[in-house]
Amino acid sequence: MTTVRKRRLLLVLATAFAVGGCAAMRRHEARDTGDLLVAAGFRSKPADTPEREQRLRELPPLKMVSQSKDGHLVYRYADPYSCDCLYVGDEQAYAEYKRLALKKQVAEERLEAAEAEESAAMDWGLWGPWWW
Repeated sequence: MTTVRKRRLLLVLATAFAVGGCAAMRRHEARDTGDLLVAAGFRSKPADTPEREQRLRELPPLKMVSQSKDGHLVYRYADPYSCDCLYVGDEQAYAEYKRLALKKQVAEERLEAAEAEESAAMDWGLWGPWWW
């Protein structure tokens, strides 16, 4: 195999790996967001008919979209990756979703900080400073 072919093969494999990783990340993000939306009061509507499937595909995936309906805001979140469904909620459900999402973000940041602190303490405790 020539060097050019090896490089092309390596590039194709790297691209396939990256695309696969991105799809897994989208599914994970969609599942986590879906859990928060349901906990906040959003209703999940499956794309179980061709018409619903088409409407789901017309919306931007994994993006919250608001629309006025009968003088009230309605929020929609299209998830074609995890549940193949549309989450629908009102203003109250959206406010609760934002509150839960912020609470989750703060908890994740605290956990990361605690893990970094623990890691730093373990490194020094086991080996001591590098100059010893």
